[in-house]
Amino acid sequence: MRDLLASNRTMLAWIRTSLSFAGLGFVVAKFGRTAAMIHFALALGIFLALVGLLFTVIGYVQHQATWRVEDPPPGAPEPLRWPTVTAAVCCTVTCALVAVYLAVSS
Repeated sequence: MRDLLASNRTMLAWIRTSLSFAGLGFVVAKFGRTAAMIHFALALGIFLALVGLLFTVIGYVQHQATWRVEDPPPGAPEPLRWPTVTAAVCCTVTCALVAVYLAVSS
């Protein structure tokens, strides 16, 4: 049971990290522009948003692998799965939308 709860906390940490990367990518692309480095800042911002997307996918795969391996003991309450899955899906969509927005708004 402790492993399943730890897996949920770890997944939420992956999501926090992913959103931090996407947010940093947005800031770099939109506010880090100088006349000489506009294209580099935009490319770096898109890259950081995609890294956030990748981190979400890696965290979710790791989380699902833990759920497949660990079974809660008989009669023990099982942690809910839907909040973590919903958060991962929302984070994936957000990171993808930030990357697309930055690519289109150039």
